[in-house]
Amino acid sequence: MTFTSLDFALFFLVVLVSRQWTRSLSKERWLLLLASYVFYLTSGLYGVLLILFTSAVDFQVGRRLATTSDPIIRKRWLFVSLASNLGVLGFFKYANFALDNVSAGLIALGIHLAVPHYDIVRPLAISYFTFSGISYVLDVYYERLEPCRDASEYLLYTAYFPKLLAGPIMRAPDFLSQLRERARVTTADVEIGCAYFLLGAVKKLVIADQLAGHVSLIFDTPGQYDAGTLLQGVVGYTVQIYCDFSGYSDMAIGCARLMGIRFPENFLMPYSAVSITEFWRRWHITLSNWFRDYVFIPLEFASREIGNATVRMSVNVIVTMLLCGLWHGPSWSFVFWGGLHGAALATHRVWLARRPASDHRSGPALQFLKTLCSRVLTLGVVMLGWVFFRAQSWSLAMEYLGGLATWREGVSLGSSYILPLSALVFVTHLIVSKDRNVMQEIVEWPAPVRIAAYSTVVLVLTLLVPADTVPFVYFQF
Repeated sequence: MTFTSLDFALFFLVVLVSRQWTRSLSKERWLLLLASYVFYLTSGLYGVLLILFTSAVDFQVGRRLATTSDPIIRKRWLFVSLASNLGVLGFFKYANFALDNVSAGLIALGIHLAVPHYDIVRPLAISYFTFSGISYVLDVYYERLEPCRDASEYLLYTAYFPKLLAGPIMRAPDFLSQLRERARVTTADVEIGCAYFLLGAVKKLVIADQLAGHVSLIFDTPGQYDAGTLLQGVVGYTVQIYCDFSGYSDMAIGCARLMGIRFPENFLMPYSAVSITEFWRRWHITLSNWFRDYVFIPLEFASREIGNATVRMSVNVIVTMLLCGLWHGPSWSFVFWGGLHGAALATHRVWLARRPASDHRSGPALQFLKTLCSRVLTLGVVMLGWVFFRAQSWSLAMEYLGGLATWREGVSLGSSYILPLSALVFVTHLIVSKDRNVMQEIVEWPAPVRIAAYSTVVLVLTLLVPADTVPFVYFQF
């Protein structure tokens, strides 16, 4: 069941109507919890059992941490939670990756030993619900959060269906504080929620899904296409993954808002960024903040004795992004993608530390040129990374880049979607203020303008939605 299916529309309508019949906060919480598990159950029973297991462990660990001040005992309970979450994540997501690399290493040493490869079915959203558990327990451990006393409250935090499959990654303090009072949904909430959902549907169905088929053709067999087609492919994927993932986030935000829960923004015009650092402040914001707070900052604290702050921060940001790449999938292509962004972030930090003071006193024309060059350079690094992110293997990624670097001749694939839709997205990033949230402002527009806007969106969805929809990209993570 996905946000773009008729099944979900009926399911969500039942949840909204049923919620109006509940007369207490406790009953509403249990209703939403039941709905969340029913929603997740459509992807298989296996995942439900896993999320129940990790949630039960983390709930009990949180309670134990609240009852003891002994640092040794607290560390033991923290270890229980980390072992549970990382053990589940490691086995289901990385076991075969580790075994395959052990086998390759042994063969390189001349040792031919049969290493097993298991047929492991990875549950949907395993990265998201394990990260939710880890952040909750760490917040309780460092006394930034009072632990949950009610099991239903914590279970709903980990399984709340709008955010379960692909985020946004909601922090426990922000989410639990909203659960402890019964949400009052206003007419503004309803309109803003519908606006978010419709915008997300346009991004996903009208743009991302229209691009997906042509992009897949190019990336699956890059060796047969000419450089112009390969360039179209990477431009198309750059737009596809943004519209696919930000579309999901918008729909999740809209669903939650219709039930009175406010999610944080997850994308803020990332392709308008003028540096790679700004890009990561605008792309998958909740994941960026998670890695900053639970990986980068602890690394900074652990390595604080290193004298050179620039070197320390550069190393730590590269390590953080390598782990971020590995989080996305058990593949060296993802690790390289993370390392590429880590190296770019470190380079930008070094540049800022050594930037001459005269750079801050440029005239308007020169400043415009510098900003333009910065945007092009940032987007170039991002698009280079997307080749490794999208390619099915390291060899296909290198073949793809080789075709671009040599401007190879080959089959030319003309796409009627890639260039127009990509131009639409990039122009929007240029002309719309990157700090402006139109969805929050829409309730202040004159009624005729709002009616015209909604009518246009509905018409676009009616006429341009493809016959076959494509699974959300981030469901695989």
